[in-house]
Amino acid sequence: MVKLKYILLILIIISCTLKAEAVDIQYGSLKGYKNSDVLIEYYGIGKKNNFICNIINYKCTATKKTILGKTNPVIIKNAIKQELKDSKGNRATYSKSGKWLAYYIPSNEVTNSRTYVIKNTKTNINYTISSSVSYWDLVNEQMKVFEFSPDENTLIYLDDKDGVMSVYKVDLKSLKNINFESIKIATSLYHINYFIYYDSSNIYYVGNTIENPYKWSLYNLNLKTGKEKIIQTYVSYLDKITKIGTSLIYNRLQEKGYGPEIFNVKTSKISNFKVPNINTKINIKNESSVKIGNQNAVIMTPLSYIPSKTYPVVIWLHGGPLRQTSLGYHPYHSYGIYDSMLRLLQKNNVIIIKLDYRGSFGSGRSYSELIKGSIGKGDIEDVIEATKYARKQYNVSDIYLSGNSYGGYMSFRTLVEYPDMFKGIFSINGVTDWESLMIKMKTSIFNTPFYGLPNEINKNLYDKASILNRVGNLGNQKIEIIQGGADGTIPPWQSILLYDKLNGENKNVTLTTYKGEDHVFKFKKNIDDICVKLFGLVGIINSKECTK
Repeated sequence: MVKLKYILLILIIISCTLKAEAVDIQYGSLKGYKNSDVLIEYYGIGKKNNFICNIINYKCTATKKTILGKTNPVIIKNAIKQELKDSKGNRATYSKSGKWLAYYIPSNEVTNSRTYVIKNTKTNINYTISSSVSYWDLVNEQMKVFEFSPDENTLIYLDDKDGVMSVYKVDLKSLKNINFESIKIATSLYHINYFIYYDSSNIYYVGNTIENPYKWSLYNLNLKTGKEKIIQTYVSYLDKITKIGTSLIYNRLQEKGYGPEIFNVKTSKISNFKVPNINTKINIKNESSVKIGNQNAVIMTPLSYIPSKTYPVVIWLHGGPLRQTSLGYHPYHSYGIYDSMLRLLQKNNVIIIKLDYRGSFGSGRSYSELIKGSIGKGDIEDVIEATKYARKQYNVSDIYLSGNSYGGYMSFRTLVEYPDMFKGIFSINGVTDWESLMIKMKTSIFNTPFYGLPNEINKNLYDKASILNRVGNLGNQKIEIIQGGADGTIPPWQSILLYDKLNGENKNVTLTTYKGEDHVFKFKKNIDDICVKLFGLVGIINSKECTK
């Protein structure tokens, strides 16, 4: 009897361990604070849980509260509101006393020039600096552009005029001419994505390096001494840094996603909140950053990888294109869902290559601009280079392409151009016909890489990007089309258009439309089903792996 109880205990432990491997993510974010208490929301797939946590003892308790503390909305005078409206300025940021205002006028197709404005609200004088932009304005994509120092003597802001996103400093005391001057703050980083003043002498920022573009870290720079030091690694570049007393709260990679972490500036101590059922340890196994030609990528090999063994390969293509793949989980909750699926594939002896094709984020402006005029050509060449890399580095049985949004389009476009190189594809809410999509949408960020809406001059670019014109190249490759039935970004008719054409030519295609789902999937039963279908693409008939 004792032996039987022991066996049952072992089976329960194994069962619990296996359950943790299903499609499951947990992302935490700071929602508010009051005194030493903070409100944290952890959200997974179809569920949210709120906690009140203390930044002194780190203890957390569940709560039904959705608001903590008071927000202090920026009050903008009507005259300035009109100025912002007339100039199409945004990111309005005031200094502490309201003496200074900074705002940003993005580049457009007419001016091809961006402008930073500093306004002395007491004298009503504007100081500006402008620079040309040949592509879409990447500064306008930033979560934050400006911040004034607490003593109001300095303004820092982001600019990529020298090719990478960097922090620039303006001495407000020396402003004389209408055109102001700025100095680039020297750092060891390649790309900076978020920054904050702690005091007038110290700034903190999140950035990456050329050596490892996926290892975003939190740094401190003393502006007086010029001394820079790293505080923490694997920090989210998509979340804010919040200053509460002597502490900074930021988001960092955890076991199943991202969640808040605390750095006490006074004691230099790093701590985690004690949130029930949240493991804050990083779990990155058999993942590494590599260079494939000129492209960055993340390789995920099976947990018990044997070089002599043969494995299928899935090349994952992120959306965007102005996005970046990730080590571990992506800071985007919506991308983390797919990372969870890819981890399950890795566990089931599939090699994963997450590719940052040209046009991707985090490698400088010139790399992002490479997609211009090259949709359906240069980006596809990058996928083929990754395919050749896989066959050279590993013993490969079959190679599959998969991606969401723009990555779904790239999977299609690569397959119809090089059908013999792939066993199948998996497209999630992917574009299928650029020409009809642009005509329907009228205004879109993708007008930029195509040099505008379809016309006689750019017709060759739309033809080059076309999938529909090349479906005759296909054989019996397996094609899975996944579509949100309420997708407001890539409307369902895009998938139906291609499905009807492929089905009419008797191709091996399946279309699954999920009612009520937008571009980002939210219902667990549908996400589980997508995982099951992704497993089926590579021939793994094990639906329990995704749904248990």
